[in-house]
Amino acid sequence: MLIEPAVKRLALFDFDGTLTRKDTFLDFHIKRFGVVSVTAAMCEVMASCPFSKLADRSEIKERFVLRMWGGTLFESYLTDARNYADREIDRITIPMAMKVFRRHLELGDAVCIVTASMKEWVEPWAARYRTYVIGTEFEVEDGRMTGRLKTPNCRGAEKVSRIRAELDLNRFSRIFAYGNSGGDREMLALADEAVYKWRRAPRF
Repeated sequence: MLIEPAVKRLALFDFDGTLTRKDTFLDFHIKRFGVVSVTAAMCEVMASCPFSKLADRSEIKERFVLRMWGGTLFESYLTDARNYADREIDRITIPMAMKVFRRHLELGDAVCIVTASMKEWVEPWAARYRTYVIGTEFEVEDGRMTGRLKTPNCRGAEKVSRIRAELDLNRFSRIFAYGNSGGDREMLALADEAVYKWRRAPRF
């Protein structure tokens, strides 16, 4: 774990739309499979999903994952994920957001990215900054991807559940949180200092 015991303040960042201009889940898959294949897969998923499930992002994501990755060697996927982290993420970060992100690091704060996107491409990028990542993960059996999610989709209340499970919030004297969507509201509510959609500058 990259968060040192002596660190007293914590900054929680959503990733897609907060640190980046694009949704990396969609962008990664378009870069890997092409827009035509991704569009066709999404249409197939939406058509196969019961009407009652169409508002359930976790259900849609898992059906899409099964369609695109079921049976794939995990190492092959990891190579694609690391290549995306190395080649693409820096191109889509938001300069102002990265300024705040780096400022927390300069101040010696613990920084954690909490994202619904897959940990396997966020973590290699975050590792450059010694930043901890809590994200959604794929299930793997016998070296192959099952097409299911290993962890629940990390958004909404699940973000808070994962944060509390992996971090001892009581040891931090001040918590900052940054988000841009309804899926971040519960995480923002944890913070002493919450910034939504970069509508104002944080009070460091």
